[in-house]
Amino acid sequence: MSATFMNSTNQLAVLKELYPEDGAFLKDLVYRKNPGLALLPKDESPDGFAGKYIPVPTVYGDPMGRSASFANAQSNQTAVADVSFFVYVAKNYQLCSLQNLFIEQTKSKAGAFVDGVKLAMDKSFRNLASDMAHDLFSDGTGSRGAISSITSGVIVLTDPSQVTQFEVGMVLVSYSVSSLTATISTGGNLGYVIAVNRSFTAPTITVSATQGGSAGTPTNWSTSFPNLAVQGDVNFASGGLGIGNGLAQKMVGFGGWLPSTAPTTGDSFWGVDRSVDTRLSGVYLDVSAESIEEGIIDLATAVNLNGGEPDMCFINFSSYAALLKSLGSKVQYVQVEHDNADISFKAIHLQTPYGAIPVIPDRSVPAKTVYLLQMDVWKLRSLGKAPHILTYGPEGLEALRISTDDGLEIRLALYGNIICSAPGWNGRALLSQ
Repeated sequence: MSATFMNSTNQLAVLKELYPEDGAFLKDLVYRKNPGLALLPKDESPDGFAGKYIPVPTVYGDPMGRSASFANAQSNQTAVADVSFFVYVAKNYQLCSLQNLFIEQTKSKAGAFVDGVKLAMDKSFRNLASDMAHDLFSDGTGSRGAISSITSGVIVLTDPSQVTQFEVGMVLVSYSVSSLTATISTGGNLGYVIAVNRSFTAPTITVSATQGGSAGTPTNWSTSFPNLAVQGDVNFASGGLGIGNGLAQKMVGFGGWLPSTAPTTGDSFWGVDRSVDTRLSGVYLDVSAESIEEGIIDLATAVNLNGGEPDMCFINFSSYAALLKSLGSKVQYVQVEHDNADISFKAIHLQTPYGAIPVIPDRSVPAKTVYLLQMDVWKLRSLGKAPHILTYGPEGLEALRISTDDGLEIRLALYGNIICSAPGWNGRALLSQ
């Protein structure tokens, strides 16, 4: 029998101790700053996304065959109106590589202020969780923001609040798309984020046209190719972005299930033509002419009329601040608790025709947008925990030796997507601010 030596790989069982499968500590890392992601119902079982896709049956109409005339009732019968969305799995990866010397140097308190492995892994979990939170409120296109103007590599975004979705070190692509089924036009060269100005009044992103270079506009980057995404997050193959047809690279979140433009004939969202009934694409209102409070109340009324019972409302921080100011002394608060972790979120308790609904700010919600949701019809389904450390081989190795360096590579991943069994019981609206 060959000898087995201790090495950095088989001795990294510490990862299992730091991040147990059901540990509240890991949930704190993932959920603390992401209320939408935290409160979304989940199926993270090993079979949570088993198979090629998840069928999501949805009934959107009752059978016809009713009339004061028996003959007419008999002749005008129809079947129950139902469809099935076939939702495909999306993949998302975060890699964390560590040199063995660094691991050895930061093991003890004498060598470092924090444990190197723990620091790197904590930040890796947070980065992947932040991306998942972004996807939750997006449409699956991978876009993190759009160029309003670009001068010498300095980008002003169309939605300034989306500066929160960019980090130094990101490698970006710019692109344009005329429709979700059209071939996407790429802006050309990659852009490397070298600075992020998170100023509340005038946020900007600065990119370089070369890795490690100074500020400069990459080839063909302009308002003609406004959308910005991390390299690898957009499917540039023929067939377009692939939203709802299995080609999309990212999870399809509320923005895809609840579009701001009514689907037209020929729509194919996870195999369903939603143009036949808006119950398949949710309620959308433009309430930008009203106050935020009035707009949310009107949206709640519209969702109620369509049979929904919304119990959660998400807006971005600017809209939340404006709502807070408008309510003044009338404001009422409520703590929204997470069921499986010691995390809670403070929310405004807003009275609507259906009842009081908690309004929670989330940095991943686009500007001037509100999502009013019935949470029990939504679910994040994933193969295992979302996210989790990938393991390999019969030994369940959580860290792999890097063949070309004295180091280790640890891989985190999400395999899953978001499903909704009753889109029509949810709403989205354009707010005034």
